[in-house]
Amino acid sequence: MERYLIALDLDGTTLNADGQLSAGTIAVLREAQAAGHLVVITTGRPDSISEHFYDDLQLHGPMINFNGALIHIPHQHWRYEQEVTIPIPVALSLRQLKRDFSFKVMVAEGKQLLVADRPYANIPFLPDRPHPKALLDEQGLRQPPISVTMFMTAKTFDPVSKQVNALYPHLAAKTWGAWSGEYTALEVTSKNTSKSRALAYVAGQYGIDQKHIIAFGDDMNDLDMLQFAGHGVAMKNARPAILAIADARTPNDNQHDGVANYLADYLKLA
Repeated sequence: MERYLIALDLDGTTLNADGQLSAGTIAVLREAQAAGHLVVITTGRPDSISEHFYDDLQLHGPMINFNGALIHIPHQHWRYEQEVTIPIPVALSLRQLKRDFSFKVMVAEGKQLLVADRPYANIPFLPDRPHPKALLDEQGLRQPPISVTMFMTAKTFDPVSKQVNALYPHLAAKTWGAWSGEYTALEVTSKNTSKSRALAYVAGQYGIDQKHIIAFGDDMNDLDMLQFAGHGVAMKNARPAILAIADARTPNDNQHDGVANYLADYLKLA
């Protein structure tokens, strides 16, 4: 049997429209792992809001967070763990953007790290912090973060992106599809990270050839991953640009077990 590395984006891909794993998806992915394949969550989400999916799937191998900037095995120390961070002074200097733009909140995140510039509540993908013990300032940020994310209205997104790119050419400003509408967000990370680089690293550690990587995605932060994989699969609900570059697409969307149904057929799972 050929062993595959199965790379799974979460939002809009493995998770349904309610942001949950369906029973059918859990069953198929557990079966794929039991058959000897390496199932790897590969998401833009931080570890704090993706580890419970790792646990639900009963995974054993690495997980990729922050669009490739964190590669780790949850709940344990992995000798091959990698974390690409932003120096504290650089992260704090991003606050200068608040002189020209209005943000709902700015947060610095890393492995088991979340520090915001103000108290907040009801921001998607963030736990409420109405009374934070520390703030995003010289006293509160004590470890280099992996990302600094600014939540804003959609109309502010493009000018902020251009400003970040102009002021910080060594950083990358990205977003992912779940961040949209009233709570559009721009995530700033080191430029030398990506889902494809992280997948290449994990595949190398486990001795899996590039041609045996199957990757599933739906949004622009998945593009390099699908192009790198030996078999890049776009979700039926993916953006047109993702559908255009993929090797295949799922017959069903993320609301109807698209990943699970495709994998069960591709890997000939019972």
